[in-house]
Amino acid sequence: MSENKYSKGFRFKYANLGKFSGHSQVVANQIERNCRIMGITRGDFSLIDLIYSIVQKIGKSDIIVCTWSAGIKDANQVKWMLEEDLIYSFTIITDRSYSTRQKKYSLELTKLFGEENIRVSDIHAKFTLISNQDWKIVIRHSMNLNANRTCESFEIDDSLEIYEFYYSFVKHHFDSAENGFQPKRWKSSVVVDSFFAESDLFGPVDFEFSEE
Repeated sequence: MSENKYSKGFRFKYANLGKFSGHSQVVANQIERNCRIMGITRGDFSLIDLIYSIVQKIGKSDIIVCTWSAGIKDANQVKWMLEEDLIYSFTIITDRSYSTRQKKYSLELTKLFGEENIRVSDIHAKFTLISNQDWKIVIRHSMNLNANRTCESFEIDDSLEIYEFYYSFVKHHFDSAENGFQPKRWKSSVVVDSFFAESDLFGPVDFEFSEE
């Protein structure tokens, strides 16, 4: 990776940029310490393909997925990874509407992973956290946890700071929300609102860029 020449004190760093087609392993091969990889795909691989390739690269990991929707085929691939001892654990946050849009799917996900590993939120954001003793990988992605046949985008960071930021959202939901798919909007709204009511939110910031 190129040396960071941006202003000190800001979270800017160079990124490997690419248009990716073919196998997701092409992306995983670029992962290194403190990396940032940003790309657009042609739909040749899905989120679960990317997760699998990254785990193949960095080793057995805990997986957390935040997604608007999830497909049964992809969920069963995750279950296979658990059974094959490729990952330690899997937890998921979906939008509260998932169980009304995909009732059969939500029942199957509950059977596969257990209510204790599932939470809902008022959410359209999509990110995946992959962690073990040596790596803290964050993927911010346009893909849901299902087949992706169109162009999608993703950004990958190995960063403890970014990981902990997104993990705080996950932890809040697993500490505050009921187990499993609870589609009542007022319940999920209360949990989300309480997260944003916490005192460590960012307010208006004046940025001053160095010309050096």
